Amino acid sequence: MGILVAVSDDNQFQTVLNVAVGLADGFNDELYVTHITETENASGDERDFRDEIRESLPETTVSIDIGLEHLSRSGLRSGTAIGKQLVELSESADIDHIVIGHRSKGRLTTAREGHTGFVVADEAAVPVTIVPEAVDS
Repeated sequence: MGILVAVSDDNQFQTVLNVAVGLADGFNDELYVTHITETENASGDERDFRDEIRESLPETTVSIDIGLEHLSRSGLRSGTAIGKQLVELSESADIDHIVIGHRSKGRLTTAREGHTGFVVADEAAVPVTIVPEAVDS
């Protein structure tokens, strides 16, 4: 069993990782950290971000796998598409919990992009921890 951790290349990813590592340590679970990309082949920036994730992980004995996943949907709002893909990832792997960050958005941005965390929380068959941007690590 494991915990799927979705991170984006923003200033919140470290907090999300810290919360996920704490959960994995407490539940004695493995972590599967993923960053969703829009291109099939990860760019240099995306690979650099993966390396940044690896370097920023807190000291832990938890097993951690870090991956980049291609966003394979078109036509859906970006947050909605990412949320649906994360749910599919959780169903195809041995995932028993999902951890994802959340940033507040204005109404126009929400209508245009959707809320990834809300889609995941609504559609996932496993518990979901949503880490708001105001949480201190």
